[in-house]
Formats: sequence, C-alpha cells, structure tokens
Amino acid sequence: MRPFVRWCAALAAAVCALPGTPAFAATAVPDARADDGSHVVAQTTVDGDARVLDLTVRSAGVGAYAMVRLILPRNWAERSWPAVYLLAGETRLQDYRGWSANTDVRRLADDAGVLVVMPGAGTAGFFTDWWNYGKDLALNQWETFTAVELPQLIDRGYRGNGRRAVAGLSLGGYGAFELAARQPGVFRYAASFSGNLNPAGPTGELLTSAIVGSARLDPEALWGDRRREAARWEAHDPLVNADRLRGTELYLSAGNGLPGPLDARLPIDVLPGAMLLEFLCGAQTAAMAGRLRDLGVPVTADLYGPGTHQWAYWQEQLHKTWPRMLQVLAS
Repeated sequence: MRPFVRWCAALAAAVCALPGTPAFAATAVPDARADDGSHVVAQTTVDGDARVLDLTVRSAGVGAYAMVRLILPRNWAERSWPAVYLLAGETRLQDYRGWSANTDVRRLADDAGVLVVMPGAGTAGFFTDWWNYGKDLALNQWETFTAVELPQLIDRGYRGNGRRAVAGLSLGGYGAFELAARQPGVFRYAASFSGNLNPAGPTGELLTSAIVGSARLDPEALWGDRRREAARWEAHDPLVNADRLRGTELYLSAGNGLPGPLDARLPIDVLPGAMLLEFLCGAQTAAMAGRLRDLGVPVTADLYGPGTHQWAYWQEQLHKTWPRMLQVLAS
C-alpha cells in the first residue's frame, strides 16, 4: 500500500468515538423562521427534562433536516438570553449530542444564565458551505446553517439576545475559528480545542480529505481539487485568514499526541488513532497560536503537552473557558 493511502486509511480509522442517543418526549414547536425560510419542524425534550430540547430544523441552506440540541436557562420565559454555541466533531464524535453525552455541560448550564446551542453538521459537514463541484446547489451549506439560519431561529424562537460565544472540539474547533473569521460579528468569543486549523496545509489537507472520505463523501465536493481550487481552500483556512479573527476574543488548546494524565481509561484499540489525530491537530494549533501572535492578534493558548484526541481533555477545556465565555457575553 502506498504511504499516502496508508496515512489516509489510518486517519479515517482514527476518526471515531462511542455514540449515544438519549431518550426524549415530544413538545410544542415555536412559530419562528429564518430569513431564508428555515424553521424548526419538530422539538422534543431529552430525558424528560423540559429545559433540554432536541430541535429538527428544515434548513434551506443544507437542503435537508439538521439537528440541534438546546439547553434553556432557568426562568427562560422571563427575558432574552446570550448564547454559547458548542460545536462537536463529525458524526463519530457524536455530532449534536456529543457535548451533553460526554461532558457536564448540563450542570454548568444550570445557573449560567445562557442558552447552550449544540448544532450538528452532517456526517462531515465541516461547518462550511460546500462547493458542490461548482454547481449552484442549496446543499451542505453548513456555514450558512450554523452562523446565519440558526442564530436567527434561536433569537426569534428561543429568546436569544444576539450575544454569542462559540467553542468547538476537533472538527468543531475548526468550525469555531472558521465561522468567527468568515462571519465577523456573529460571535464575540471563539475557542478551538484540538482543531484542524490549517486544512490548506500539507497535513491539514490530508486530515481533511481523510475525514470527508471516511464519511463516504467526495473530498473534492468540499472546496474542489486542492491544486486547481487553491484559492477556495485557502479562503476556508483559519490560519491563512488569521488576521480576520482580530476583534474576536480567542482561545486555543491542544495536546501533542503523547499519552497524558487523562488517557489511562482510553481503550487500547482507540489509543493509536487518538494519538495520531492529536499530534496533527496539536501541530496546527501551535502554528495558529504563533501566526496570531506574529500578527499582533491577542490569543490565549493552552498547549498542554501530553494528551490525546478524546473527550476527557475537551471536558477539562470546557471548564477552563466557561467562566470567561460568560464574562464576555455579560460585558
């Protein structure tokens, strides 16, 4: 097997985690629409908790139904609220269910006074508007869904007040910085945990293609052929466009891929993939921190050394960033 093919196979196999689907019961749907007609068509409570909702959105940009998990603050009906958007990775990292299934975000949200919005992005949507081979298609427009349609729906149907922070892990870490760069003003704060932040770079291109390929999708449908459509790839690369992040409060974190203090319980068959993914994402995160500092763009970076690509570290990073996110939203 050629080295490039072996790398792609290894990366595709590494993109994995344990799925989980909590139980829920049906509730009513608010009458709210985004400017392009996108709207919530179904709403269910999770585990019988009326403050935790799963929303099914008919998205004009995606051209299909998209899922969102939403945690409402206490006394939700009394006023409008700021929102924390938490972006998970590809479906194998549990998409819109990942944060509530693998962290204590529901407990953190209890007294936070914010909406917590956890959108999915398809099987490997990258939180970006797909090129779709140059065809003018309303299909897989995940940037439009996450940064345009969904904020309008949250503000109009669920008492959002327009103040937003975003944090993401893995593919969602890329999404947090990419959306902050391409949609300035939508988010006041952006945090990337173990993100693929330089997809136009050599290792980033490999990782991006492996993630899309592992979802049985054509990588060229994302932004086109890397050589012929270089400008489009670079237009969606946070490191290339780091100067556009100026004015957003930024946070970066990643490990170096070596087993760390939170890896003792990681299954032995998952460990090699988790090490490889974090090694690649950690190098890109360090490069992004350096690029931002060279540009004079303020950033807080936690390059914590040993640690792999898994939820225990992202839970820890959520706790580190949560108080500051709330401060930024309250200011």
